[in-house]
Amino acid sequence: MRYRITHRTSYQYTSPVHESFNEVRLRPRSDEHQTCLDFELSIDPPASVISFVDYYGNAVNNFSVPYQHEQLSIEATSDIFTFAEAEEPIAGPSAGEDDHSPSIAKLAADDDFGNDHSEFLIPSHYVDLEPKTAEIAGTLLTANPEMTAWQFLNAAAGYVSSHLTYEIGSTNVHSRVDEVLAIGRGVCQDFSHVLIGICRQAGLPARYVSGYQGGVSESEASHAWVEALVPPYGWVGFDATIDSVCTGRHVKVAIGRDYADVTVVRGTYRGGQAQALDVSVTSEELADDLGLIMRGGRKRGELMQFQLLGAMRQFQQLNAGRMVASTGVSPDLQTMPEFPHALDQETAPHSQPQQQQQAIARVRRT
Repeated sequence: MRYRITHRTSYQYTSPVHESFNEVRLRPRSDEHQTCLDFELSIDPPASVISFVDYYGNAVNNFSVPYQHEQLSIEATSDIFTFAEAEEPIAGPSAGEDDHSPSIAKLAADDDFGNDHSEFLIPSHYVDLEPKTAEIAGTLLTANPEMTAWQFLNAAAGYVSSHLTYEIGSTNVHSRVDEVLAIGRGVCQDFSHVLIGICRQAGLPARYVSGYQGGVSESEASHAWVEALVPPYGWVGFDATIDSVCTGRHVKVAIGRDYADVTVVRGTYRGGQAQALDVSVTSEELADDLGLIMRGGRKRGELMQFQLLGAMRQFQQLNAGRMVASTGVSPDLQTMPEFPHALDQETAPHSQPQQQQQAIARVRRT
C-alpha cells in the first residue's frame, strides 16, 4: 500500500510569544515493513531545521523561533509504501500457519532473553507495572498455562479491547495505566499503555509505537499501537484499539518504551497567557505506478528494491544536517503542557532574522 499523509499542527496565541524551542517526531520510519519515499516539513514562521536520529532510531527534527510571533504552524507531508496489503498482517503467523512461538512461561523464565530486552520489560514513565496489570496477566495465564507468546499477545490485546471503551476526552496526555483501568475508558495512547503493562508483567517485551492508519482519510490526531517481541516472528505490531494485528494500513513513525519517548510535538516558549491548538491528519491512498515493486512471489517482510531506494533516501536526508521541533502532544489528544510565561516582552526580539524574511521555511526531503 502507498499513502500520502499530511499532519498539520497549529498554535494560536492570545498574545505574542518568543523563544520557542521545539522538537518533532513526524517522519515515518523505513524498515522491513515499510519505506518512507519522501518527507517534507514546513514551518511558519520560518525557522532553521536540524535533523538527527534518537536512541530508538526515530527521525527527530528540531527548530527554534526566537523572535516574537502570534502563531506557529507545523506541517509534515510523507509519501510511504508499506510492504503488505491493506488487510494483510505484517508480522506473526500467516493465516493457516502453525504458531511456532515458545510458551510464554518458557520465555519469561529465559534470563538471557529478559536481560537482552530489559528496557521493554521494566517500568517506564507511563507504565508503572502496578498490581492491577499483574492481576490481569495472572488471570490470562491461569486460564491457559501452556499458551504461547503469540497466544498471550492476542489474549492480552483482546482483554484490553473488551474492557476499555474508546472515548475521546475521558483521559489526558498525562494519564497513567492505573487511572485508565480505574475509569475503563481512554484513547489509543491509553489502550497501548495498558497492553504494554500486561505484556511486561508476563515477561513479554513490549514497546509503544506512534504512527498513522493509512486507511483513515481524515482524523484529528495520529494513532498509536504496541509491538511485542514474539520469537521467531520478531517485533509484532498489535492495535488494541481495534483488537487486530497490524496490517499494511499501519504506518509507523516512532518507537519507544511508552508515549514519553515518542511525543509527536514537544517544546517550550516564553510569553502568551493562553494558546489554542488545532490538529488535522489526512491520508490519501496512492496508485502503485512506480514500477519498482516486485510483482508476484514476494514473501511478507522480504526486502525489495523499493525499500532500498527509500533507505538510501533516508540516509541522505538524515545526514543533510537539518532539524525540527515541537510541543507535547498525545496521538488522540494533542494537548500542550504548561509552559513558562516569564520574560518581559520588551526584552524579546520583535522580528525574524533578515535572511529569513519569507512566508514559510520549507525543508524538503527527497
